[in-house]
Amino acid sequence: MGDRIATQVQLPVLAYRLVFRDPIFNLEELDDSAVSAAFAAFRPWNVSLENIKVKEDPANFSEEATEFTLLGGRITFSITPGGCAIAMANPNWSEADLIIQIGNAGIAAVLKATGAVPDKQVATITMHLTPQTGTIAEITSKFVKLDLGKITGAPAQSFGFSVYREDLLWVVDRSGAFPNSLFFRMDRWFRGDMSLEQVAHQLNADEITLLEMLGLEVS
Repeated sequence: MGDRIATQVQLPVLAYRLVFRDPIFNLEELDDSAVSAAFAAFRPWNVSLENIKVKEDPANFSEEATEFTLLGGRITFSITPGGCAIAMANPNWSEADLIIQIGNAGIAAVLKATGAVPDKQVATITMHLTPQTGTIAEITSKFVKLDLGKITGAPAQSFGFSVYREDLLWVVDRSGAFPNSLFFRMDRWFRGDMSLEQVAHQLNADEITLLEMLGLEVS
């Protein structure tokens, strides 16, 4: 751990989506049964009518959505014809159990109310990483075998790379939001029958692996 660079995390975002095997084409069923069921499921977190809104002027059927906001607006749980989605700003692994509880409650309520069958799940974590010492070019140069100085006469300020697999995508690139920072993104696809606990465990393992690979330690 001592040779890893202390790093500040900025603007972390968690996004999760459960995709139904077959879309729910009956919007009245979504609006009545699913929304009512989710409202009841979220009562332990003091949800009220003020925490519910319907997306205005969707561009197409896939964008139809009813959104619940919880934990002071930090978590959004959405119900759409194609599935359920969760978004959270500034997530922290210390809150994983709470996020899982909320997600399980909402998803179980919607599935029971609609009879929908889960097909697949996708989860994404994005963040910006600012190392406290060194440059991002020094961190990423070991992954990109390109001596730009020989080609253009000037060294590169940063490097980026992507890793693709059937069930995952990792992106490490220069941050456009913060100086001398990396943009970090992980996507993971899962079967529909995997639990949120399993999804969270795998995401955590992926994040640890990628940070260790970069030689970074979150401070």
